[in-house]
Amino acid sequence: MLNWNGEEDTVECLESLKRIDYSDYDIYLVDNDSKENSVNYIKNYLEHDDYYSFDIKTKNDLDNYYKPADIDVLFILNDENSGFAGGNNVALNYISEKKISDYIVLLNNDTIVSNDFINGLLDKFNESDDTGFVGINHYYYDNRTTLQTVGGGKVDLVHGEAMAITSKGTVHDFDFITGSCILMSLNILLDVGLMSEDFFMYWEDVDWSTIAREHGYKLRVSDYGYIFHKEGASIKSLSRIYYHTRNRIFYMKRHTTGLKYYKFIIYIILYVLKESVTNMTKNSSYSKTLLKGLKDGLLKN
Repeated sequence: MLNWNGEEDTVECLESLKRIDYSDYDIYLVDNDSKENSVNYIKNYLEHDDYYSFDIKTKNDLDNYYKPADIDVLFILNDENSGFAGGNNVALNYISEKKISDYIVLLNNDTIVSNDFINGLLDKFNESDDTGFVGINHYYYDNRTTLQTVGGGKVDLVHGEAMAITSKGTVHDFDFITGSCILMSLNILLDVGLMSEDFFMYWEDVDWSTIAREHGYKLRVSDYGYIFHKEGASIKSLSRIYYHTRNRIFYMKRHTTGLKYYKFIIYIILYVLKESVTNMTKNSSYSKTLLKGLKDGLLKN
């Protein structure tokens, strides 16, 4: 789990994890250089909680630290905001180097989990030897009967778009698993590697899933269990626009070649220019953000 100034969400997620029907798990909670009050809020919760035993370490302490078996929550303090991928990679790297877990679940802090979500993920993973990542159904936190996504999606390589699947049973062959909840085995993690930190936020789950598929693994979604997700609670809209524009170009650079790539580049340039010119007078910040995302995506190797 990753916290970045989302302490109330994090604590609510930790509370929901107390109620799951699976006892043999540890929590690796990385704080991504939040404000002091956010870190202190979580520390205070852990100090006064009777359920979890915990330890607190900085990122730099981890090389020579071996988590004791009686510690349920390892609270890791990152010394910089290294984005979604970089922050989660702190914990993923520690787990993979120390080889201290058979399975890993990447879980957003702005989620509430059902009691059976771990069992659902594990059962689906163990159905087939070729499974790489497993996702889970997401429902809206504020409207808990409405499906947000089944937990995976498809990639449109013509327009460079990642589209979440929002209807059950319509797709069974996924191009990516949604990053807010991904289960994998330690062996899969060691084979596929960590998430690319070039993305900072957005598209890193799509890229990671694509790498897993390139290694020959299948992506699947569990048959039962679910999470409630407060999607995008801490991300400002202009940041979302910038990273989505830039990172879709990054993704296409990494996973397409030749005519397919150049057709996309022509499309994205024309699209951004059209959007920017159309909105320049009524929303110049939006236009400038689009253009910056385009420029940074095209210029970075």
